[in-house]
Amino acid sequence: MRRDAWTARTWLLAAVAGWALLAALLALFGLGSRIAPLPADPALVQALPSLPASPPERLGALPQYAEVGQRPLFSEDRRPKPFFLSGEETAAPAFDLVLSSVLITPALRLAIVQPAQGGEGLRVKVGDAPAGFAGWRLVELEPRRAVFEGPDGRRELALRVFDGTGGQPPTAIARGAPGPVPMAPPAGPAAPRATGGNQAPVAMPNAPGQAPAPVPAPAAASADAASEAQPAPTTDQQMEAIRQRIEQRRAQLRQQQAQPTTPPATPGKTQ
Repeated sequence: MRRDAWTARTWLLAAVAGWALLAALLALFGLGSRIAPLPADPALVQALPSLPASPPERLGALPQYAEVGQRPLFSEDRRPKPFFLSGEETAAPAFDLVLSSVLITPALRLAIVQPAQGGEGLRVKVGDAPAGFAGWRLVELEPRRAVFEGPDGRRELALRVFDGTGGQPPTAIARGAPGPVPMAPPAGPAAPRATGGNQAPVAMPNAPGQAPAPVPAPAAASADAASEAQPAPTTDQQMEAIRQRIEQRRAQLRQQQAQPTTPPATPGKTQ
């Protein structure tokens, strides 16, 4: 390659290669091999600063701090109270619930409570809190009682049973329909009337001081009493009566079909 054809890049690469070759030759002939560390001089060693004595441990064992949560310092009765992080603080509702039902199965333990003032029942599992009473938790459940634990301590609820008070009385069922009450005839003189063959006699007013004559009960009341005295027909008797009516109707239709029909006579023609 001719020298007049070299470019600036070629000259730069040649200079770098020459410097690298020179450094390798100097290292080969012992460049830097005679450098050795100075001997240790105790006078040059600086003393470490002395640290102050550590104060005694102020924190105690962790279990002793559990009492801070169980007996808060800024509570009047030293009992934990529910608090709210929102700006508006709402008073927690009073725990006034009634145990209405208990469900205990191998896979589920559930209590149904209801507000004492009435309302929809709340389902609560063991370990959970009823809706609207976040501070209270169901801790124990038995067939006839439930124990809740909350800010005011433990509350035991007994299963509510019907004691016979309150509610509506059962509807009274009348034994028989009362017949119509006969009306007494108006007082005063009345002229006697002639009675026909089927006409009922007219009741005459009683004299003063005389006991009133008994008024006969109407025929409708006696018919109702007679129908009530008879036992109600059974299902088989009703079915048999329906079959008899069907047979009678079929017999009537067969008789009507058996009778010959005569064509009506035409007026104005003679046989």
